[in-house]
Amino acid sequence: MSWFEVLLFVHVAMAVAWVGGALMLMVLGYRIGQSTDPARMAAFGHDIEWVAQRVFIPASLIAFASGVWLVVDSDFYGFGDDWIVIGLLLYAATFLAGLLFLGPESARIGKLTDEGSPEAPRRTLRLIFLARLDLVLLFLIIYVMTVKPEFDSEALLTGIVAALLAGGIIWWRYQSALTQTVSRAEPPPADAS
Repeated sequence: MSWFEVLLFVHVAMAVAWVGGALMLMVLGYRIGQSTDPARMAAFGHDIEWVAQRVFIPASLIAFASGVWLVVDSDFYGFGDDWIVIGLLLYAATFLAGLLFLGPESARIGKLTDEGSPEAPRRTLRLIFLARLDLVLLFLIIYVMTVKPEFDSEALLTGIVAALLAGGIIWWRYQSALTQTVSRAEPPPADAS
């Protein structure tokens, strides 16, 4: 086995841990969102923060470092390749979103839920919305890494259109959930009789 193959394995394995973990948290989040147990929601918020610190951040950093090393070590990839530039930009966006907002906001929501704050459900919905968009970015990174599109290619346009469609569906679901949450929080109309 060559050093390149070891690096490629580490790169792919860490990407699988990162993206697969995010997908599983989305599935669990959906299931927990169906629950009316505030303690379960609060615990989930704390769990997301814990997983982010101990799994997502290390896995994403190792995927990044091994990817950079793959480019440096290869004779056929370069940092000027369009697909590598696109992948690095998407990586920066999703890594910073997770580090600076998604992880810390999960912890804040967990505390708000512990306190019984009426703001917790709306912030939870917003977090789920943004985390789903982040997951779309992660899958777009996988698409870019496998298809290797150039800036002016039809393949890049296809990936962007698919990501925008997924984002539109996520936005629509978020707006529906937000409307339902607001209508549940409003007091019933007073009896006019």
